[in-house]
Amino acid sequence: MKKLLFLIVALSFSLPLFSQTSYYYPPGYFGLFNNQSTSARAQGMGFTTLTRAGIENSFYNPASIGSSKAPIQAYANYANGHSYRPDSRYYFVGGAFKLNQKIAVGLSYFSYQNPDPVWTTIIGGQTFDTDFFSQHAISILGAYEIMEGLQAGLSLNLMQENAVDGEKTNSDFIPSLGIQYERQVELFKGETFKNQRVFGALSLYNFLFQGETNQTYQDAESVAYMPIILRLGGGYAFQLPLQSGLTAGKGYFRGAAQAVDLRLDLQFQDYLPGGPENSTDHELNTAFGVGAEAWFFERLALRIGYFTEKGPSGTQPDGDIWVTGNRAGFSWGYGTLIPTSSLTDGKLPFDIEVNLVTGKQITSLNEEIYTHPSIFADDTFQFALGLNLLWR
Repeated sequence: MKKLLFLIVALSFSLPLFSQTSYYYPPGYFGLFNNQSTSARAQGMGFTTLTRAGIENSFYNPASIGSSKAPIQAYANYANGHSYRPDSRYYFVGGAFKLNQKIAVGLSYFSYQNPDPVWTTIIGGQTFDTDFFSQHAISILGAYEIMEGLQAGLSLNLMQENAVDGEKTNSDFIPSLGIQYERQVELFKGETFKNQRVFGALSLYNFLFQGETNQTYQDAESVAYMPIILRLGGGYAFQLPLQSGLTAGKGYFRGAAQAVDLRLDLQFQDYLPGGPENSTDHELNTAFGVGAEAWFFERLALRIGYFTEKGPSGTQPDGDIWVTGNRAGFSWGYGTLIPTSSLTDGKLPFDIEVNLVTGKQITSLNEEIYTHPSIFADDTFQFALGLNLLWR
């Protein structure tokens, strides 16, 4: 409550009289769709999740659980921070396994939590103070290999928002579809470029076009836009020989290839029209990401990416001034593969992949037209951690 009072006072004296400032609140389930990723690895590469294998990317493309070569997948991810919801936290856990060579099934849980939020909750024109705001999605997943390299996936997602002190205010059952394709190619001939592959992917979240979510609390009720999300992605990967006497056959690097594996990914995302009459929320949620990754000796990884997402800015027709705008900036990350199976002589049947994002978070605060309250500048540090158990 003290944060809210401080914010109101700051906004009151920061702009000319009669102007109304607005921090953009994206449409339904914004904490899950518009903020941090379920994968620290993908987040370090400009949020490029679509073409990647594994349960950690299944919230964006359910076909990903089929693309993984591992018989069992287990993953956990944590991320923090947001431009103007500074105490935001994001948790993801998931697991999947292969029923046979063609069919994979999985289950995941993704949660956005904001304790002691700066903002109140507005439902049906009524304002409710809250000490805890959260959203979560439970997903049941299945994937099938149609032909070699081509996976199709389906997810059934139970969404829920607890917008006032942990009380359920809306829930929805949303299905999604996705495909992933991987193919060996030889774009560059010769002995230098090895294991060349191209990737393609497409997903449609909410493919039944259920464009509305009903939010209710006590006697208040409102209808908001439920995102209908189209995603397209592509990628290219190859391997270059890299000899090093410091690593070849030694301890941590025992059994690792003497090479560097390089990958480039691109991703496009767009919200499609739908929902309540005259809703234009879909017009402010087009995004693009590009990322590059290098794995050295199959043990150490470095990543960099760029991400941009369309948002509102400037003065609106009703006179309101949007003080948030496009979300854009560079991301980076790093990781390592701990060969626990090799180090324990097979006593542990899995390796552990650890991925991290540390650095300044990508922000949507528009500093050119407005000086924001310091509460939004206290936590500009972005931290994300992903742990992946890779069964052998």
